[in-house]
Amino acid sequence: MKPAFLSLISSHQFTGMDNEDPYIHLSTFYELIGTMGFEEMDLDHVYMRLFPFSLKGKAKEWLKSHPNQSLNKQGPDEPFCEAWERFNSLLRRCPNHGFEDIAQLNIFYNGLRPDTKMILDAVAGGTMMSVDAEQATRIIEALAPTDHQAQHNRQTVQRKGMLDLSTTDAILAQNKILTQ
Repeated sequence: MKPAFLSLISSHQFTGMDNEDPYIHLSTFYELIGTMGFEEMDLDHVYMRLFPFSLKGKAKEWLKSHPNQSLNKQGPDEPFCEAWERFNSLLRRCPNHGFEDIAQLNIFYNGLRPDTKMILDAVAGGTMMSVDAEQATRIIEALAPTDHQAQHNRQTVQRKGMLDLSTTDAILAQNKILTQ
């Protein structure tokens, strides 16, 4: 890395203060990297190498507190549909990210839990990494609403031994008890 690149990135650091917008920081970071003339195939590597230099203070401490490969896109109890929704929201908030569609999908896929990856791989007929961006997006877009519906159904399942009554049924039951 040329010292001029490190200096340029370091002159636009994010500290994590409440008055700073992390999405503006990321947008600026991507714009700065874009001016440095790197080959497109090297960009992911450059982003990973230079990003720590764009942070300082509690933001840098936060980054260092996470072991390598620990920053995933899907939380331990987060449904797939919510992870996809949140990922798209992040992309919309940082429109100048510079990642091609296939790179975005790889980032999303690599941040998923292993069980979710297995489902996507099965639907893809092997591995999601072997399909093109358009097909991968179609698969994800088809599975997300299904997962959303499955999450909704899981939440409405009655607990064993508990009977949930609608308001009308509850009133009818109370009336029956009163008349007895």
